[in-house]
Amino acid sequence: MKKIRTLAVTKFGGSLLTDDGNNIPAIVDRVIAIRNQSDIGPIIVFSAPNGFTDKLIQLGESCTKSGPLPIVDVFNVYENLAKKYVNAKYLNQAFTELKNYRRQLDDSLALVDKRFHGTVKAKVLTCGGELPTSVLMDYIMRSNDIDSCHITKDKWPIITDDNFENATPNFLLSKNQSKSIIESLEEGKIILMGGFLGITNDGLETLLGRGGSDLSAVFVSCLLKQNYNVESLLFKEMPVQSADPRMAKDQETEHIVSLTYNEAHKASKMGMKIVQGDAISMAKQFEQPIKVRSMVKPEEYTLISSDSDITQTVKCVTGKSGCAILTMDDKNSRSFEDALRIWENCNDFLDLGTETLETGKRIRDFLFLDSDFLRKNQERLKGFDEELKIEYGVGVVTLIGDGMKYSSGVASIAIGAIPQINIKRGIFAPHTSQIILLVDEKQVAETVKYIHAKKKEMNKLN
Repeated sequence: MKKIRTLAVTKFGGSLLTDDGNNIPAIVDRVIAIRNQSDIGPIIVFSAPNGFTDKLIQLGESCTKSGPLPIVDVFNVYENLAKKYVNAKYLNQAFTELKNYRRQLDDSLALVDKRFHGTVKAKVLTCGGELPTSVLMDYIMRSNDIDSCHITKDKWPIITDDNFENATPNFLLSKNQSKSIIESLEEGKIILMGGFLGITNDGLETLLGRGGSDLSAVFVSCLLKQNYNVESLLFKEMPVQSADPRMAKDQETEHIVSLTYNEAHKASKMGMKIVQGDAISMAKQFEQPIKVRSMVKPEEYTLISSDSDITQTVKCVTGKSGCAILTMDDKNSRSFEDALRIWENCNDFLDLGTETLETGKRIRDFLFLDSDFLRKNQERLKGFDEELKIEYGVGVVTLIGDGMKYSSGVASIAIGAIPQINIKRGIFAPHTSQIILLVDEKQVAETVKYIHAKKKEMNKLN
């Protein structure tokens, strides 16, 4: 019986790619190590460098106004990094391809009119971010005697629907496009590609949602599962911790060895930037485990899969600021919710339930995890209820762990740890693997710190 060869699909996040490029030698070392441990490949997915997506959004939005911003700074970084890390043999080729993406970015910005959206936005963000990054890193790899190549848009393997800014990959259509990747792998190449980008069946650029490079790596892993024994590796600054070290100050956070898809999805949604939610859903659908690996200590990782060690009642405590509570007449809330989910493609909110006031009026509350959405659309949303009210400045602290389904007493310990904190609302749902506390956003870090300090006591409940 023929052995199924091992292949790693590896993603390096934008936080690892800075203007000075100090992590680039370490990235090259990681790629070489992965190549030596695999039978074929690997495939390497790159995010845009740290902060570049936000810069490009500002650039695109400035083109809807009278004074567009200059784009020189973005490509100056690429050229400076090329001068620093690409040897003379490949430097002119690298500059030529980078200039080509600079021209594409110019052309795309010229198409921006009154709105910066749709396929034009996808072109701007990826022609200025992920695509030139993959080109730059390809020539850096070649400069280190690595037999590599990068994927161009005409051979793009991720075919999506027409939801241009939050597209969903189509597995069957993408499967047909994966032949060129397989051919390059079989030729012994290490393949580099930009994340975040999708292409419609008729050739228009799309985006895979914020954090979509995670989805790029996971989706390509799933595409190639029938051909290879695929491992999905996402390199971050560190593996998943029991809390954000910046919030749990003066405490030692714990490296979380394993999470279920459910735990990872909830933790990511509630403020812990582990893996994009759509990427986790895709991995769960195809039963594709994900390893979140430390860049500094690559032997340390968090495994996200169907099963996990549930000896811990609480795996992690997350904190998120910038939330809001919307209150409206219950009679209008159903059509409001449908409009958000169906027409606005907004799922970043939670139903806090209904309440009957002493006046007899029945109201319904929603928690929005991104208050900016409400700020941008507040007047339009009043079309559902002119008297709706929004409370801004809300923070969310969440205890995450499948083990809470089998233990009691977690909520009382958590609340007992924060007698000085005003809890606006509580969603006590351990059967869903989470307990959610709503507080003032200025008290999020303090709340996380005091609850995290009780984590060992909570885990003794199991």
